[in-house]
Amino acid sequence: MNDRHARFNWMTDAPLDYGQVFVDIEAYRPEVNYRIGAMAAPMTVTFEADYDAYRQKSGTNEVYLSHARDLDGEFGCQSVLMRGEGLMIGLAMLHGNADGLSTPEQRAIFADCLPHVLAGVRLQNAIDHQGTELLRGSLDMMRTAAMMVDGAGRVCAWTRPAEDVLSGGLLSIAGGQLQAAHSGFDAMLQRAVGAAIASQPVPFPDLWVPHASPPLLVEVNPLPLRPWSFGFAPAAIITFRSPLRSDMLDGAVLAQALGLTRAEGDVTAMVAMGQSRQAIAAVRCTSVQTVTAQMRSIFQKCGVRREAELVAIALQIGQLSRNARET
Repeated sequence: MNDRHARFNWMTDAPLDYGQVFVDIEAYRPEVNYRIGAMAAPMTVTFEADYDAYRQKSGTNEVYLSHARDLDGEFGCQSVLMRGEGLMIGLAMLHGNADGLSTPEQRAIFADCLPHVLAGVRLQNAIDHQGTELLRGSLDMMRTAAMMVDGAGRVCAWTRPAEDVLSGGLLSIAGGQLQAAHSGFDAMLQRAVGAAIASQPVPFPDLWVPHASPPLLVEVNPLPLRPWSFGFAPAAIITFRSPLRSDMLDGAVLAQALGLTRAEGDVTAMVAMGQSRQAIAAVRCTSVQTVTAQMRSIFQKCGVRREAELVAIALQIGQLSRNARET
């Protein structure tokens, strides 16, 4: 349990600030919340006797006890419904002073309800999983390198292009979470993910991975969450973008797209690679005057006046061509 796992915390007839107060007093920690400390195996009912035993062993946090009394929920019983790595979903019945301690009969009825509630949780998990797969499939169709992150910060799905990003070794998935090899960058990445899954403004809109070649931009953005989500659905999306390298340009593709001759297409590709006219002439075993004449023809056919405009068009065509090949 930690503050990321308090995303779904619903209580009937609770004040509006209940969830925030729960996080503020760190009631997700067992040393604070005796209910968390007294948790047992899934589908096992624990109650006041277990709370008392835990408090005798570990002490009582007066801040949480005051919080429970303010909510008129000091007593009752509870059960863990399901537990996974870094995740727990449970159900509790809260009693106040007027209700008194839970009775064996009440706990038996509570236990009978557990399988039905668990079935509902599993159904919601299945629905959220289908939504995740639909989103992942859509991103795959658009050839987007992306990962989906759940409410606990764990990577729950990724696209095929994202696998290429991980193969570079600068980013990896460890303990279910996306991590960076560079410690300083990793700290910024974790802050960005933490903000996104909490639906807060992301502190670092542009995260450029250190030492990446070609340059790699990481963008972290929150996804809309339903207030009753258990946390299975993606809470944030991480996308990876890399500029198209000029050495990936194909003169034949440029010639076909821009209505150029093959020679003009090759010259356009070399210009986009940053080659000077002298260098282009040397590679093509021709004169600078010939290259200059070809450039005038290229400018006219493409409707541009400057090399920068031509380079921008060539790179866009190259990007579209690469995307089509990766389909």
